[in-house]
Amino acid sequence: MKEKMTSVDIAAILSELNKMRDAKVEKSYQLTKNELLFKFYHYDQGKKNLIVEAGKRIHFTNYPRPAPERPPDFPMILRKYTKNANLKEFNQHNLDRVIEWEIEREQKYRIICELFGNGNVILCNQENEIIACLRREEFKDRIIKKGEKYQYPPSNINPREITKEKFKKILEESESDLVRTIATQMSLGGLYAEEICSRAEVDKNKSISELNQKEIDKVFSSIKNIFSKLNEGDITPQIVYEDNEMVDVLPISLKKYEGNRKEEYDSFNQALDEFFSKREINEVEDKKNKKYLDRLNSLKGRKEGQLQTAEQYEKDYEDGIKKGDLIYKYFKKLDELLSTIEKARSNYSWKEIKEKLKEAKNQEIGASNLISSIEEDKAKVTAQLDDEEVEIDIRKSLTENATQKYEEAKKKKRKAKGARKAAKETQKIIEKVESKGKESFEVRGSPQKKIRNKEHWYDEYRWFKSSDDFLVIGGRNATQNEEIVKKHMQKGDLFLHSQIEGGSATIIKAEGEQIPKKTKKEAAKFAACNSEAWKNYYSADVYQVKPDQVTKTPESGEYIEKGSFVIRGDRKYYRSIQLEYAVGIEIDELTRVIGGPPSAVEEHAEYYKKIIPGDQNRGKISQKITAYIKSEAKPEEEKIVDKLVTPDEIERFFPSGKLRLKNED
Repeated sequence: MKEKMTSVDIAAILSELNKMRDAKVEKSYQLTKNELLFKFYHYDQGKKNLIVEAGKRIHFTNYPRPAPERPPDFPMILRKYTKNANLKEFNQHNLDRVIEWEIEREQKYRIICELFGNGNVILCNQENEIIACLRREEFKDRIIKKGEKYQYPPSNINPREITKEKFKKILEESESDLVRTIATQMSLGGLYAEEICSRAEVDKNKSISELNQKEIDKVFSSIKNIFSKLNEGDITPQIVYEDNEMVDVLPISLKKYEGNRKEEYDSFNQALDEFFSKREINEVEDKKNKKYLDRLNSLKGRKEGQLQTAEQYEKDYEDGIKKGDLIYKYFKKLDELLSTIEKARSNYSWKEIKEKLKEAKNQEIGASNLISSIEEDKAKVTAQLDDEEVEIDIRKSLTENATQKYEEAKKKKRKAKGARKAAKETQKIIEKVESKGKESFEVRGSPQKKIRNKEHWYDEYRWFKSSDDFLVIGGRNATQNEEIVKKHMQKGDLFLHSQIEGGSATIIKAEGEQIPKKTKKEAAKFAACNSEAWKNYYSADVYQVKPDQVTKTPESGEYIEKGSFVIRGDRKYYRSIQLEYAVGIEIDELTRVIGGPPSAVEEHAEYYKKIIPGDQNRGKISQKITAYIKSEAKPEEEKIVDKLVTPDEIERFFPSGKLRLKNED
């Protein structure tokens, strides 16, 4: 089982770490003899915890250990020099297992993390003098202690920058075989040295003298190809399993593991965190971290707010229908009156028209008494119809005005339904919290996953609400595919999946209602986008079946992989689905980031952007969408938008793979 990150792993995670560029360093902690935790705050990314385990790993984590009550000296020195400092940039020294980041406050400092051997973490000033270190060490060619000038360990050749001539020279000077030469002379280690030989289709055990020019060229191209993909961010983060045990975590697929089961992730950081941190989950328990009564009161307050919102939407629905009906009730009178006003506009000013209407109203002439006010700058007339004041847009026909009232009313009805559903879901959470009681909030000290604003049971999966307000869920990986089918698929639901292998198992939750055609089509697009088709830029076919057609029981002699299912009976197909997605923010009874098929997101989101498969970096696109939403938000929305909308939260709703904004080159 993998115990520490490789030099290639460090190269792969560098761009993800640098998403926190310009963040503030809040605090630093020493969790164990070798582990440090740095807390950062970024105005776009929010709060992040960086775990550094000397000699082993570095990545952001959702599984922070509790800090000791009495911190050792080293983290206190770090706080003295780094608190509220600006993070500038993470860099890897050559292709060594040395990563450092520069911070700036009154002056510049560097924190150097050595991930080889026993490892170390070193704080240096801008003169490269060591201020403090995790441990003092003396080597043949360098000394690590306070007051010394920091020196890097001796480096090998950097394969990212190597030329063909330099590569040939290394081979000529080597007395070992091919694989050992690559592993030792280029800081690549055995795993990637073997991968390079395998991709080049050259025997790894060949002595250098046996290699011909063609083989040397193929090996060199193989090296360049691997680092070209890393530099471009063209990675496939994954955890590799053997007999259901995690054995490796990788930024790219390797031939060595072609026959192994793998679980892919949206980022390499996420894969590293799951791989390294989950192994620590049961070592120590977490401290008491939640308060029962506060949580319960918060939930009850939320439910009350959701019910009040639903009642207001229901009232708005009734008002809208009533106003549409009143337009038709007074249609003839209103039509005559508006026609008279329209004709008068060619001969009179608005001031004169208002005066004449006032005179006619005083003399009770015709339907003039229906008009209560005119706002010519808004092209709006307000009519008093029975006991209701009804606004009429004079640029539209009366039929169009009535239709608009009905359409707006229907939207309010859908929103009322959504608010009542949300209140029911909140009630379920309340009942769950009450049934577990206060003891469920007392856990004694273990690295426990930080829950990111999780409000509903489906938040951990891929999900969206359809235009008809049906919940649709999908698995993010093989484990979740199994989970949603076993735990959440019920009679009356529908199961969908892309025809090609690899993708989300998708379920439409019926909740006892008939599922509309539009919802089915949206779920099919959702399944297509969250499949391997997205990575290959082509359309996809999706099939739909009932729950009783989905089974884990294979035919005799067959084997079903984790996350896969056997489908019995006829399937309904949705053919050649175009891949298109949308991500935005819903500002309503539930204010949150949402994503899914464009037609569904359009129905619920206040602000959104459409995305399609492409060749652009996910992080850059998420930053663009974040910036767009924040620029569009109204003044009264800015506070909640700033809190909820971050590039990480936006990216969480992206399909796996690269993409681009629709209608943007």
